[in-house]
Amino acid sequence: MDLTAAKFIVGVTALLVIAASVNDLKMRKIPNALVLSGILLGVTLNSLANGWQGFGASLVGLGAGLVVMLPGYLLRCTGGGDVKLVAAVGSLLGAKLLFVAFVITALVAGLWALLQGTLAWARRGALLPFGRYGAMLTFFIASKRLTYIEPDEKEVAALRIPLAPAIAVGSIAAPLLFG
Repeated sequence: MDLTAAKFIVGVTALLVIAASVNDLKMRKIPNALVLSGILLGVTLNSLANGWQGFGASLVGLGAGLVVMLPGYLLRCTGGGDVKLVAAVGSLLGAKLLFVAFVITALVAGLWALLQGTLAWARRGALLPFGRYGAMLTFFIASKRLTYIEPDEKEVAALRIPLAPAIAVGSIAAPLLFG
């Protein structure tokens, strides 16, 4: 792929994740139309730039995006929009850069969640999870069985944090640093 096409695809990726971040921060939702547009652009642009090889690489990137995000979705740590957004990023950047973007996203998301949880605790008096963790540990010691206690709705761990901004940082940083 020539440098101009690669830069254009990175620009499209940046526009996609920034638009998704704005929506996620304002409405806590990533529109399906936006994500579908990103997927179609990813497949089309990569196909135009590299023919069948670009088409295949785009589909592999899309699949890789689904694979890396699906466990978080199944564990209810991420939303469906986040999964589809990462798949769209994969269709644009391809699998190799997607994995780099995913690692950066995970680091940024962890810091983002820690900051949001700390602010919720400090400003609104959200509960810390230590009492719940202690109850789970006590149950384990007494019964030798693992159990999970869902967080109370007032607990920091129950916060729904928009993930699109972290996905944006990872998706923009990966091609700029490693592309």
